[in-house]
Amino acid sequence: MHRQEHSITREGTAAGVLGASLVALWYFIFDTASGHPFRTPDVLGKVLFRSDFASSAQRVVPEVVAGFTVVHFLLFVLAGMVLTLLVHLSTRHSALRMGLWIGLVVAFGLFAGMMFMLTTATGGRLPLWSVVGGTLAGIGGMAAYLWRRHPRLERTFRQAPLGAEERAPAHPPGPMVQ
Repeated sequence: MHRQEHSITREGTAAGVLGASLVALWYFIFDTASGHPFRTPDVLGKVLFRSDFASSAQRVVPEVVAGFTVVHFLLFVLAGMVLTLLVHLSTRHSALRMGLWIGLVVAFGLFAGMMFMLTTATGGRLPLWSVVGGTLAGIGGMAAYLWRRHPRLERTFRQAPLGAEERAPAHPPGPMVQ
């Protein structure tokens, strides 16, 4: 088996594109099932580009959806690179794993809170469960991708569960060399 190359840029981009694609697919399925295809990216794009929180227009603006999609993918690629960097650091220093998980939980909580505020501010045009479900799908996909790419990270969890003190590797008995 050949040694797997690990590049923060390449892996982060792949993780980000995977996460953004899963979120976009989730939005499309959720919006289509509710009878309003592209509603979520349209509402988010109008808020982002036009500061339009109150528009009751049901017409989807393709330019807004396309612009939001570009920003969405760029932000996910950036997040994928940061997450990949944290995974690389955590595989080398198992003490950093707790920070990685706490950071993910806090980031998700802040994101969910912000989405709740946007749902309220848009008068319910932005379905909260659409965004929360998409976020979970995106984060889950990125985490699964990086987990599979870094089997060493899994081994660190078997050796020292999250929160446990890191143990020094056992040395065979023998004479001490000074």
